[in-house]
Amino acid sequence: MIKQKIKKLRTEGLSLREISKKLNSPYSTVRRHCKNIEMSEQGKKRYHSKVKGVVKYIKIKEGLNEEKVRIISNLLFDGAVYKVKSHYSVMYVNSSKELIDQFMGDMWRVYGVKPSSFEIFKTYYRVKYLSKQIYNDLMDYFDSFSTSDPRCSIPSLILDDARFKIIILRAFWENEGSISKEGKLSADLINFKVIKQLSNLHNEFGLKHNISKYWKNKWAYKLFLSRSKENYQRFLDLNLLSKANVTRGHFIGRKKIDVLKEYFNNKFVP
Repeated sequence: MIKQKIKKLRTEGLSLREISKKLNSPYSTVRRHCKNIEMSEQGKKRYHSKVKGVVKYIKIKEGLNEEKVRIISNLLFDGAVYKVKSHYSVMYVNSSKELIDQFMGDMWRVYGVKPSSFEIFKTYYRVKYLSKQIYNDLMDYFDSFSTSDPRCSIPSLILDDARFKIIILRAFWENEGSISKEGKLSADLINFKVIKQLSNLHNEFGLKHNISKYWKNKWAYKLFLSRSKENYQRFLDLNLLSKANVTRGHFIGRKKIDVLKEYFNNKFVP
């Protein structure tokens, strides 16, 4: 009975989140039953009737592909998806122009839109999109994109798909990863649930690591790789740091991958 109610509401143009709240049904259940359900013409009009912040109608393809997962992953670690009153925003911030260009390219391929604003600061770039349609589409996959929110976690829709696992792992290291003067590779998050999910991914890809807990105004978690030739070689083979820049410390301004390769060659290659 609940399955039929879910499908009926979807054809009438309700979002997955609206259906979940209306029927008091788990979001994962709603998403499963709505798969491949097409809205009626009236439903499509209803779904897009409150869209603000975009000049044109955006035709959004249901489901995930590699570009959309990369968008989602980058927003999780170094971006924001938020609503302020009637304004719906998607924002990505990074010091690497390559990562910003990649993000804008993915947004164009997935949603067919250019940024509402593109800002250049002394040490980073910021790109923003204003669209209720895009906001709603992204929020169909996450309860929250803020890792400071306890509701935030990586959905099984991504973690259970072999195509997407490496994408979110790369985004984690590109956005959160760092390499010290001594060659230590580490990455920090304040969300224990997400860092545990990422730890499981590291295990799946054969990357030996540890997690430590520390206090810095609030509890946070540091994932760091075991420093062995085999482990670092595996990390390099997976191409987990190709575009990110060092933003502070001894190697500021250099690409992280170049610093890592230099350390690897000096430490492990005769």
